[in-house]
Amino acid sequence: MSARTEYEKNSRTGGWLSRTAAFFQKSASGNGTAPEDGAADDTRHRIFRWIGVVTIILLLIYYCTHPLLYAVDDRKIFILKSQKTYVVILLCVAFLILTLMPVRLNDKWNRILSWCWFAAAPFAVYFSLLYLNAAKFHINFFALNKIALLFTFVFLFLLETLMLIVTGSIRFSTVTMAILIAVVGIANRFVISFRGMALSGADLFSIGTAMSVAGGYTYKIDWYIYMEVVLTFAICLVSLKLHGGRVLNPVIRLAVLLVWCIIGGSYYYVCCKTDFLEEHDIRSTGFTHQLRYKNYDMIFTTLTTCFYLSVDKPDGYSVSKVEEIAEPYVSGGNAPEEETSAATAQKTPNLIVLMNESFADYENIGKGLDLSEDNMPFIHSLTENTIKGYAYASIFGGNTPNSEYEFLTGNTMGFLPESSVGFNLFVRGNLPSIASELKLEDYTTLAMHPYRGTNYRRNIVYPQIGFDTFYTRDDFKNQSYIRNYISDQTLAERIVSEFEKNKETGKPFFSWNVTVQNHGDYFAKNTKNLDMSINVENPEVDQTRTKIYVNLIRQSDAMFEYLVDTFSKEDEPVVIVMFGDHQANLGDDTYEYLLGKKDEDLTPEERMEKYKIPFVIWANYDIQEETVEKTSLNYLYSILADRLGFPMTGYQKYLLDLSEEIPALCAQGYWTADGSFYELKDQESPYYDKINEYNILEYNDILGGSSRDLEFLADVLPEAG
Repeated sequence: MSARTEYEKNSRTGGWLSRTAAFFQKSASGNGTAPEDGAADDTRHRIFRWIGVVTIILLLIYYCTHPLLYAVDDRKIFILKSQKTYVVILLCVAFLILTLMPVRLNDKWNRILSWCWFAAAPFAVYFSLLYLNAAKFHINFFALNKIALLFTFVFLFLLETLMLIVTGSIRFSTVTMAILIAVVGIANRFVISFRGMALSGADLFSIGTAMSVAGGYTYKIDWYIYMEVVLTFAICLVSLKLHGGRVLNPVIRLAVLLVWCIIGGSYYYVCCKTDFLEEHDIRSTGFTHQLRYKNYDMIFTTLTTCFYLSVDKPDGYSVSKVEEIAEPYVSGGNAPEEETSAATAQKTPNLIVLMNESFADYENIGKGLDLSEDNMPFIHSLTENTIKGYAYASIFGGNTPNSEYEFLTGNTMGFLPESSVGFNLFVRGNLPSIASELKLEDYTTLAMHPYRGTNYRRNIVYPQIGFDTFYTRDDFKNQSYIRNYISDQTLAERIVSEFEKNKETGKPFFSWNVTVQNHGDYFAKNTKNLDMSINVENPEVDQTRTKIYVNLIRQSDAMFEYLVDTFSKEDEPVVIVMFGDHQANLGDDTYEYLLGKKDEDLTPEERMEKYKIPFVIWANYDIQEETVEKTSLNYLYSILADRLGFPMTGYQKYLLDLSEEIPALCAQGYWTADGSFYELKDQESPYYDKINEYNILEYNDILGGSSRDLEFLADVLPEAG
C-alpha cells in the first residue's frame, strides 16, 4: 500500500483528529507524503534544517552578548576563561551536526527508536527541569521523596500520552510536553523572583491578572534559565529528527484513551480522595511552596497545590453547631454589654480605608534597615487621635486581594487552600462584608483602584460584597504617575473629591481604596517621577530594590499626611485607616540580612516577620490613643469598630472576643495572649478547638448556602448592585 493510500484510508476512518495528525506528519517529515511530493518534502526538510541552524546561532549569540551567563560568582570575566563557554560551544556543535545530519534509517528502526524516545523523553524533560531548580532550591535528586518522584514520572507520562492521543504523533507529543514543562519552570522562576512565592494551582484563576502586570517587571535570564532553553531545544530537536511512531488508527487511539482514563482517574483518586500522600509524609503546608522543592521537587510540589483547591468541612461542622457558637452574639443573646464611648455618641463617622500596595516598615522588620533619613516621618510622628501598630497578613509579595478579603469579610485565608485567591474562588454570590454592613446603615459605599478593574474579578466581586460604585484607572482624569503607576497622591485627591460630592447626599461615606503606586518590580531604569534622595546604609542588602522601595514609601507617607491635613479642617467626623497588603519582595539578600538566616532555615515563628505590615487609624475628633503590638487583618475592622463606635455584626463581635485570646491569626500561624506561637494546623495546641470553632463559622459564611446564619453574619444581606 502506498503512503498516499494509507493516508487516505486513515483520513476516511479517523475523522478530523487523524487528518490533522497526518497533516502534521506530512508537513514535518517525509513519511506520509506521496512519492510525487518528494520535491516539496525536500523543501520542507531544508526549511526545518535552516530553522534549526538559525536557532542554534541565535542561542550562541545570546550567550556571547550576555556576560551574566558566563560570570563566576556574579563576577564578570573574559568569556574564554569561563568553562561554561566551552560547554555551550560543544552543545551548539553537537546540535549543528544533529540538525544537518540526514536520518538514514528504515521504517522499522525509525519506529523502534521513536518509541524508545517516547519512553525516555519524560526523564529528559524531568532532569532538564531539575537542573534549572537544583542549585537555587538545594534539591538533591537522591534525597527526594521516592513516592513523590514516582508520582512525578507518572504525571509526565500521562501528559505525554494525552498529547499522543490528541496529535497521533510521538514527535509532537514529546515536543509539546517538553515546551509546556519548560515554560512552567521558567515562569515559576520569574514569579518567585517577583513575588517571593512559587506558582500554584490557584494561579490558574489569576492568569489574566498576571498578564496585565507582567510588563511592569524586568526579566533576568541567568545560566540555569538559559540552559533550560538549550536543553529543551535539544529534546525538541531529537524528537523532530525521528520520523516513526504514529498512532493514527482511531481504534487504537480509543483503546489508549481508555487506558489513559483508567490510570489518570486512579492517579486523581489516590492524590485527591484518599490520605495516601499525607500517610507517606507528602503534605501541602504553608504558602512558600518553593521551600518544599528539596523534598518533592518542583513538579510534584506544584501538583499538590492543585490537589487542595477544595475546602473540606471542619471537624464537627453542622448548622446546629454554628448556631451554638453564634448564639451569644445574635440579637437577644448574652454577649457582653457594649460600653457607650464618646465616639458612639457622635454623628456616624465617615470611613476612608486605604490598603496601600506593598506598604511595610522595613526599619522595624528583623534587625531593620538603616536609612539616611526616615522614610515614614509623618506616620511615625503621628500620635494624637491615633491608633496604630502592626498586623499580620496571610500573603507575601503578591496576591493582594487576599488581604482585601480578610479585612472586608473577617475571614482568614488560613482555612482556605494555600495560595488560593479569595476573590477568585470564594465569592460566587452575595457575601457579607464591611461594605454590605455599612450599606445597611445607609452609608454610600465606594471602591476605587487606579488600575485594571478586571484584575482578580474586582469588577464582579465588589458589587457582590456591597459596594455601590467601583472606579478603576479608566475613571481617573489628569492623573499623575510615579514609575508606570498612578500615584498615591492622585488617588488621595480623588478621595477628597468624592467625599465632597457625597456631602450632597446627606449620607455617611465609606470609601475603600486599593493603591498601586508601590507595585513591584523595583529596577533601576524605572524611577520616573520618583525622588530618590533616601539612601539605604546597609551594603548587604539588594541596594537597587531597597532604595527604590523606601523612596516609594516616602511618597505614601506624604500622601497620608495630605489626607490628615485636609480632613483636619473638616467639620464632619472622619476616620482614615491605612494598612499594607503585604511586604514587598526585596530579594533573598535583603531578607537574609534582616532576619539573619536563609529562608529555609527560619522557624515558622521567625518567618512571621515576612508577614508583618503596619496599620494606622486616625480620626479628626478626639479618640483614645493606642498602640496595638500584634493583630491580623481579619481582626482589624472589629478593633476599629470597637474603639470608634462603628456598627458590628455578631461575627465581628465574635472576632473581637477571639482576638483577646488569640491576638494575631493568619495563614502561617497564630499567637496566643501569653505569647505562645502555634501553626494553624497544630492539633497539639491547647487552642485547637477554638481555632476549629472559627473555621466552622467561616465555612458557614462561605459555603453554607441557604443554611448561612445571616442573623449572626450580616443581620440582613442586601441585594448586590
